[in-house]
Amino acid sequence: MGRLSLFPALLVAVLSNTCTCAFSVHRSQPTSARTVKTVLFSLQTSTLDLSARAYRNADAFFEWAGNYGISPENWQLSLQSDNWGAVATQAASAGSRVLYVPGMLRMTSQTAREQDFAALQTQITQSIDTTTAYDLRSNGNIDMRAHFYLFLKVLQEYEQGNQSPYFPWMDALPRKFSAALSFDDFEMSCLPPFVKYLAEKDRYNYGLFVQVLQQLNTPTISDNTKYNEEVLQWAFNVVFTRARGDAFGEAEIIPMSDMMNHEWNANCEVQFDDEGNVHVVLLRNVNAGDPLLKCYGQPTNPSRFLATYGFFDASPPATYCKLYPGMVVSEELKNLGFDYERLVFYVEDGGVAEEVYDVILYIILGNVDPSAQQQFYTAHMNGDAETKSQFHAFYLAQTCDGLLQHINDTLEEIEECAETMDEGGGMGLMHANLPMIRRHNDFVRQTFNKAKKNVEQVRANA
Repeated sequence: MGRLSLFPALLVAVLSNTCTCAFSVHRSQPTSARTVKTVLFSLQTSTLDLSARAYRNADAFFEWAGNYGISPENWQLSLQSDNWGAVATQAASAGSRVLYVPGMLRMTSQTAREQDFAALQTQITQSIDTTTAYDLRSNGNIDMRAHFYLFLKVLQEYEQGNQSPYFPWMDALPRKFSAALSFDDFEMSCLPPFVKYLAEKDRYNYGLFVQVLQQLNTPTISDNTKYNEEVLQWAFNVVFTRARGDAFGEAEIIPMSDMMNHEWNANCEVQFDDEGNVHVVLLRNVNAGDPLLKCYGQPTNPSRFLATYGFFDASPPATYCKLYPGMVVSEELKNLGFDYERLVFYVEDGGVAEEVYDVILYIILGNVDPSAQQQFYTAHMNGDAETKSQFHAFYLAQTCDGLLQHINDTLEEIEECAETMDEGGGMGLMHANLPMIRRHNDFVRQTFNKAKKNVEQVRANA
């Protein structure tokens, strides 16, 4: 996909005095009347206002979307303060389409790499690789270079101001984010180890992106932009809160679809046709007014949502058990189930997933009997449930003790965070992110206490 042309939108403006658009908008409160100036058609360059209280221009965004062929077939944006989200306009059945986005509007890392910044590929490849850039989204299967190319693309479009064909979309984006880059030093001190580890990774990646950017010769990104901390943080947050990865290591942002909120049990998914056009399709029946939600990935890892996206989600039925942040995850551990969606404690009753016991036992065996470790792993890979059960029965006490130590360490760390918040931060008068951090920590404490009771009962019967 090449660079978007302004001509289709300009032609619409010339042929019609007013642009009719099928988008439906619902605001939580009536807004004062204002004259809408569609900056896409302006001949005078202006820059994007990134101040925290800048108006998110929904009207110009909807007009732009209509001009470029985005079709909301069962889609309404609910504009509640700064928390926008999509809702259904009518009842519909699973499999029906709610939104169509032409493929040319997809902002992709592949296009940025091969067209916008093709001359920089070698330098970027040498500067950002899997050993120098942390992966925030999964267990290492997304190339951080893809996100860096999107970072460059967003900065390039910002540089052009309202002459960018993406300007109305950018002008509708949030300016303020509550993710890791916004955490002050006190808030960082209130994070338990795992979420702090994720937040530090986010900050590391931001620093790396900025360092590499400032070393590049980028004719379409000026030094004023490259050294503007407010712009750089905004662009980084836009990419990491709105980009989706694919199976080929690429990343992309899909305007309008990116306005959908997250739900672990999503009722929508994004599909593509052979021409690369985007179809947001229902996974189950909805009624008029129901939120239209997609899953941002890793639904059982609320710490990731706190650090990377800046919100807390307590709705999934299970949550990652926070094992070993920062450890090198071998192929053997992955095969045993070391994954954020499988190493879980169940929220309602504190149940412990089988994979947690498998991973704990494998690590213990590696320390006490490598030969037995290999036998246990072989039994797992061969589906030999009887041999695995024998290992678990023999080492059950040690396994429970190791897991209880991890649980108790986590609970102690959360208690220390609570004391820090109570003594120095209150409920957020001085530190805006503290209420969200406190909710996260309370959720982890409650779930871990339930899991502790279950493991103690298993240990008592060992």
